[in-house]
Amino acid sequence: MPTLFPLHEDADRLLRHAKLPPHAGVGFAESHGDIDHPFIKQLRQFADQANNDTAPAPQLDVTCLVPASGHCLLIVNSRGRNPLSRNFGAGLSVAGKSSDGPFELHCPTYYVNVVSGPFEEPGWAIGSPVNAPLTITYGPPRPPATIVAVVNNFDFEDGNIQKEDSSGSRRDLLRVTASGRLVDFVWRDDRAQVRRLLDAGILRTASLTTLSFEAWPQAREEELIDFAVDVASLCGIVTKQHTGLPVISLLDSEGAPIKRLVGNPVESDFRRGSILPVLHRDQDGLPQIFRQCFAEHVKLRKSPLWNRISSYLADIEDHPYLEGKIATLMPALELLLRSSLVEAGVCSTDAAKTKSLPGLLGMARRRLTWDIPQHYTVRESYRILRNAVMHGHSLPSGAEETRREFDKWHLFLLRQVLIRLGYDGRVQCPCRGFVSSSPVNDFSAEFNSFDLTA
Repeated sequence: MPTLFPLHEDADRLLRHAKLPPHAGVGFAESHGDIDHPFIKQLRQFADQANNDTAPAPQLDVTCLVPASGHCLLIVNSRGRNPLSRNFGAGLSVAGKSSDGPFELHCPTYYVNVVSGPFEEPGWAIGSPVNAPLTITYGPPRPPATIVAVVNNFDFEDGNIQKEDSSGSRRDLLRVTASGRLVDFVWRDDRAQVRRLLDAGILRTASLTTLSFEAWPQAREEELIDFAVDVASLCGIVTKQHTGLPVISLLDSEGAPIKRLVGNPVESDFRRGSILPVLHRDQDGLPQIFRQCFAEHVKLRKSPLWNRISSYLADIEDHPYLEGKIATLMPALELLLRSSLVEAGVCSTDAAKTKSLPGLLGMARRRLTWDIPQHYTVRESYRILRNAVMHGHSLPSGAEETRREFDKWHLFLLRQVLIRLGYDGRVQCPCRGFVSSSPVNDFSAEFNSFDLTA
């Protein structure tokens, strides 16, 4: 049994629906804390004098796991009092055995969040990797055949094909084509129960699906990982939330893991629904988004003009208060407008920075011929709302009216981003108070007003 002390009393909860099962072994850290800090130097000097030599790095019993909700945990137990403090560390190396066989774990940088008391034995500490993913390798190096990544907060109700798994059962999966490469989204085995826990609010965020694709010849590991991240990022735009990859596995031709990368991606509270009417449809669904938009999405993620837009779109609804949502929406809208004007050669980057939101919208109407009907800009309510929120003033109208204004501009932003990516299908939108859909370039009041009385 892996060493989960001091969290052993919650072992069932930690291990149930885990994104990565426990990997337990023995290891050491190359450094912990600021080795150049005067206090640390003095402690090391005392230790050297006491031992007449530099003391070897103490051995640590380490268990790594990724629970159903939250980030990767590094549970460290020492053989005596705890040698670790609440601080950053580097070069944590662990060797051990797991359900997938012997492994070696390397964590370049980590941070210890909580530690045992000064006189508590055995000592313990709990940390997480930071700034870079930790890697777990299994056996000798060999070329990857398949990449499987656990996806946070992405789900679908129906698949578009059925595939027989290793047990002979037929499973629904959602297949898309990204730059000519097949990508399969598959429900995790415990998806039904995890979804209930998410919908009930018992879990805040979790993984319901995995994505997988075959490695292509001569592909470098970095290319395969970047491809997986790009796929997940486009899913985040569609579902309007962060859909990061906490665990990425590189498998050999027999399906055995060669290497895993475990990180702590930004997480959203799980939200149902998406910008598309039905995800599994070939037309107006996720397959069409990937056919038409994936290559351009990858280009925009590398572009200084556009590389922040996908993060903005995933983050807008994360804020608990309406003011925070609007304070994220408005910079995203201004980024969209400025980037579009600069990209089209209408103005320079420096000139675009000086334009106010009304000025940017006016230039988009005149110079980019964007369809921005009058119902968006009547009485300049958007400008008044933007200034109130960005300058810390009270909301200029009631919560219901403000929410409708927010939803209208949020949908406007999503429509324009999808158009920029090359999508020409339909999106989910309101129509006279009911859920409907309309072409992505339809900005009419009928399909963009969230007023139930309209």
